[in-house]
Amino acid sequence: MITNDNLEEILWRYFEGKASISEIRAIDRWLDEDKKNIRYFATSKEAYIEILADAKKDTGLVDRAFDKFFVQVKQIDKTEAEKRRQSNSIIRRKIMRYASVAAIIIITALCTYIIVHNSQIVTDETYCEIEVPYGGRSSLILPDGSKIWLNAGSKLKYNRTFDIREREVFLDGEAYFDIEKSKHPFVVHTSHLDILVLGTTFNVKSYSEDDNIETTLVEGNIRIEQKESNQPLFLKPKQKLTYNKKSNQYQANLTPAVKRDQEKDNENNEIQKLASMPIAIEANVNIEEATSWKDGKMIINNEPLEELIIKLERKYDIVFQFSSEELKNYSYSGTLRDFPLEQVLKALELTSPIKYSIKGKTVILTYNKHFKPLSN
Repeated sequence: MITNDNLEEILWRYFEGKASISEIRAIDRWLDEDKKNIRYFATSKEAYIEILADAKKDTGLVDRAFDKFFVQVKQIDKTEAEKRRQSNSIIRRKIMRYASVAAIIIITALCTYIIVHNSQIVTDETYCEIEVPYGGRSSLILPDGSKIWLNAGSKLKYNRTFDIREREVFLDGEAYFDIEKSKHPFVVHTSHLDILVLGTTFNVKSYSEDDNIETTLVEGNIRIEQKESNQPLFLKPKQKLTYNKKSNQYQANLTPAVKRDQEKDNENNEIQKLASMPIAIEANVNIEEATSWKDGKMIINNEPLEELIIKLERKYDIVFQFSSEELKNYSYSGTLRDFPLEQVLKALELTSPIKYSIKGKTVILTYNKHFKPLSN
């Protein structure tokens, strides 16, 4: 649990990469409690970066940099800063101890704040890129305070000069965005669509290997622009847009109510042009179904096994093989929680005519001709 007395030590242990799992989770909860905590975290991070940078150049500058940190903290909360000053000597010793690895930590802190340590940060002169491997999930806070959750097999890239005025990210994979409000737009670039918001919550699924790009709006408003069209679309909460990369004849599936909303939002009122665009919009979607992955759940609604295994491959970093083609179209509904792979496979085996065997990182699915459904 984070208190006024241990806050600084926990934060600095986190910056050093030495925080325990329970401390990392405590920081995550603390950041969710109040936006002021996010600002305080950003100030602490900047001071830490400066301290380590100075320590790498000249160890005699550590005390002065550390004093500057507490001056910054005083501007946020003078009373609490005085309490934390008591732990100065302990923190100074820790900083000196880890100054030899300052360069690595500075790169990490400059790029982003990673809450879950199962992603990799790649940097070059211009961009920071967060890569989440199959079998993992990650989340981060950008310099403007926006929070992003990244699903397995996802990559997020943004300019190292990212700030409040210019907020752009590039996504390959799936991400849940909780964007801080600003008069300056936040732009998510995918392979075929650009998504513009001022401050809202939404989910984007845009894996390069998938045929479709899906955007689901939780709250607020978003503007979607097709890279090959100058006609924007606007989504309302509980609406989901699906863009098919391959088809140029896909009909826009708009209900009359959605059409009225689109006509009102589009200045040129050319909604009829959507008929020739590879886009479909669905209203009143199940938001939890689209976003539950970030909480470790997988809500399935009449989904063919052929599509379900793609999600399972990403989630568990495995490969599926079918020994029977007829299994691919067998549909599933229900909720798969964040259980070990064996438990998930056993659940599927109990509810459908499959048998499985595991060889290394490959799961082989065969048809079970003796399967009998569980009685109600």
